Amino acid sequence: MSQIAERYIHLCRSYIQLSDKFQKLDVEHTALRRKVVPMLDNLKGYKKNVEKLEQEKSALEEKLRDITEKYENLKQFEILEKPEIQAELREAENQIALVEETVQEMEENKDPDLNEAEKMLLNEYQSNPAAFELPLPAPYNYAQAAST
Repeated sequence: MSQIAERYIHLCRSYIQLSDKFQKLDVEHTALRRKVVPMLDNLKGYKKNVEKLEQEKSALEEKLRDITEKYENLKQFEILEKPEIQAELREAENQIALVEETVQEMEENKDPDLNEAEKMLLNEYQSNPAAFELPLPAPYNYAQAAST
């Protein structure tokens, strides 16, 4: 009896210890699961943020490509910023202003150097150019000239 009883007592005590340890392990497991759930939720949120940031990065890279292309197209105009080119541009603008002023003066007075009589003569010619044509000489008759 002693050996079988001791074995049962030992088995019962071992079972009680195992049950206590299992109980503690179950409590700790539940506590860990409670701690893991918010972490998983945060991880899911971080994943969404990463995906969103990747989309934003792609959009920004596309914009950068567009801006780079526009910059490359405009780069050829950098020469226009040089001082000597700016000076030429100012000179050209001054010349255009002079041409515009001359055209305006011509529209106001076509013949500024002519007096009134000369202007009237030009107007008369413009209105009736036939009046200024010289008459053609009569054809010369060589036969008649030879007989005389």
